[in-house]
Amino acid sequence: MVCAPSLSFTCPPGFVPDRIGAGRSSEVFAEGPDRVVKLYRQPFEPQAVVNELAASRLAHGFGLPVPRAFGLVGRAGRTGILFARLDGPPMMVRYACNPFGLLLALRRVARIQHAIHACPAPGLPSQQARLRHQIAGARVPEPLRAAALAALDRLPAGDRLCHGDVHPGNVIATSAGLHLIDWQKAAAGNPAADVARSELMLRYGRFGPAWFSRLPPVRTARRLIAAWYVASYRAATGLPREAIAAWRLPVAVARLFGQPAGTDAELLAAIEALARQSPDFGKASLFPGPGQNPGRGPVPHNPSAKVPR
Repeated sequence: MVCAPSLSFTCPPGFVPDRIGAGRSSEVFAEGPDRVVKLYRQPFEPQAVVNELAASRLAHGFGLPVPRAFGLVGRAGRTGILFARLDGPPMMVRYACNPFGLLLALRRVARIQHAIHACPAPGLPSQQARLRHQIAGARVPEPLRAAALAALDRLPAGDRLCHGDVHPGNVIATSAGLHLIDWQKAAAGNPAADVARSELMLRYGRFGPAWFSRLPPVRTARRLIAAWYVASYRAATGLPREAIAAWRLPVAVARLFGQPAGTDAELLAAIEALARQSPDFGKASLFPGPGQNPGRGPVPHNPSAKVPR
């Protein structure tokens, strides 16, 4: 369990800051010249907010390039975190017209991820338990779910600090270097799983409109960029390629737990290919039977259970 934060702030009534960024689960507002407040959209999972605060503080305490987290804030019924402000554009914006610069920046991110994995993660939730929960509720046929869970059972849990969502969208390019944000998915786990997640996001994460991501040249470029990133991490760490590959199936299936995305069909096809290489993949049909929901499998035993995502 993550300990509850000891510091909280309440903003003055009627105070309306300037919004400087937004994502699927939160919005970021300016809070004076040197701070920002990240407010979570409703509904939100309180444990995810607490986890982001704890993980951000932990990472900052280790000297990692992470904005300092001051504490929780409350405003108009919404909950968020007060952070030190990072001045600079997102990494993808900074290198949008500089492909060579993007590759060099990705290599630096891989080294940052390696530095993260060198740290312990006391008090953070289990990466493996979270993956198991997400696989159980993923939008996949039952044979794929079973193969992913069986693969997960064979893999070592690990106790290293893992960000859980390292990709260019969560990197800010400042004058002092690259900084990693959005730690709500952080966990104690296996570095190979964390890298497999980064590889997955580089290939299948949201990047522009769905039609753009489906263009063959874009798909090829993303595949090559993901391979470059994995090679950069392996060059910094010596981690065997097979160690990362072993996590691809459970990590990919877990990805289909969240909100639907335009690349889900492509990812599902990749999952089927991975599953067919697995010794745990049976000969059961991938097609739904009468009364089943295509692509979803059975309803999880406890769909209301909440874990940080």
